[in-house]
Amino acid sequence: MAIETIASTEAFKTFVTEVTSQAGYRQPMAFGIARVDRGQKNAEKILQANFGLINWKENFGSAAVFIKALQESKCEVDFSGSEFVATLSDAFVHNAMAAFAPYLGEATGDAHKNVQVIKALAHMQDIGKNFRIVFLFEDANAQSVEAVYLKLYALSQSKAELRKVNLNGAFGILSNVAWVGNTPYELEYLRDHEIEMKLNGTFPTIDAVDKFPRYLELP
Repeated sequence: MAIETIASTEAFKTFVTEVTSQAGYRQPMAFGIARVDRGQKNAEKILQANFGLINWKENFGSAAVFIKALQESKCEVDFSGSEFVATLSDAFVHNAMAAFAPYLGEATGDAHKNVQVIKALAHMQDIGKNFRIVFLFEDANAQSVEAVYLKLYALSQSKAELRKVNLNGAFGILSNVAWVGNTPYELEYLRDHEIEMKLNGTFPTIDAVDKFPRYLELP
């Protein structure tokens, strides 16, 4: 199945009401879509999550669209935990575009930022690999790198108050990596390839070794 193109803002409001009224639905306290950087040695290891936009206790209509778009792209959303993370697909983007149809033309500048995210994704080539969506249903201990980064973004952008966000165990989830600008490298990868890379002149100039890049330093 797929979401049929929504023709008007009134139809969009009806659509959101229907989604949020489904049995077991939980309104997320925060959510966002990120492009992730994976390990050079272990591709299953997420090194960082870059969010173009985060939502913190806001934009619940967009959250409903994203949840329904996942469901219609055969991704079952688990509302039972404190967070849910999934890899996006082309079907997700197609469904979200159909739901946001009344707003596509005016989604520029400061208007309809979540719609702008979907419009940008519609032009990406690797949706099914490096784009992840995360929902936080409660401020519990983070279970994923994506959830940790969502909270750090919220703090960095002053959407959440310092010392009022649960970061228990968060830094144990993140790996120490070598930062070259905003690109993370696994330390193990650099050690394994150090001789070859240095002799080839391709060993990167490392700015720092840390768990997250400088732009995410807490205020």
